[in-house]
Amino acid sequence: MSGLRATMRLYGLVKNLGSTDDRHRQPVDILCTLNRASGKAIQAFVSRLDAELMTRSRGLEEYRVIPLRTFDPNPFIQEHQGWLTLHVCCGFVAPADQSLLNDGTLSPMGWYVYSDIGQWTAEHYIDFGPQMASLLRTSYDRIGLRDYNTVLNDLDSVSDADLKWQVAEVWQTLHNVSSPDSHDDCHALFDPVENRWCFAATDIDIYQPHPEPQKQGALT
Repeated sequence: MSGLRATMRLYGLVKNLGSTDDRHRQPVDILCTLNRASGKAIQAFVSRLDAELMTRSRGLEEYRVIPLRTFDPNPFIQEHQGWLTLHVCCGFVAPADQSLLNDGTLSPMGWYVYSDIGQWTAEHYIDFGPQMASLLRTSYDRIGLRDYNTVLNDLDSVSDADLKWQVAEVWQTLHNVSSPDSHDDCHALFDPVENRWCFAATDIDIYQPHPEPQKQGALT
């Protein structure tokens, strides 16, 4: 199997569709979202914590979190005529004057990226380039979490038990957390160091960010 490797860490949500004799190649369904043109995109989370929180959203109880480097994207690519589309998620949408947990669900905030792959092989990886790094860094700075990438690195290495406890604690806060802006939607990130949600206005359309083609590369 050739996993979906990229120049940054990414997590996805999958659920089993059945079983085979090979326990390492079980058929799975990966969580996707639709853009305004009804195009399907794999939801790819830069935060392990965000991905785990999504599994508690209404209707997603059967999903589990995996590193996307362990996911074979070829079935998705074949279904979409050689194209791989990702919704790279960073935090959540905080609806204006509403709870962050809207009707039992979370709405990831992110950017759509597209790549004309054809056939994914062991030599392929997605090169997000400096643009995605700049978008993420700007988002962290705007929300007041300039060292957030370090936080994400730390989350990658925590034990499953510790992360499960933290997810449960964060989930409890969601029922009482709402956007501080009663007129505009905001971008929300959880700061596990200070144990609080942070908010910021955003200058992009958080429901339909502007997509740009991304480069595909070969590992060297």
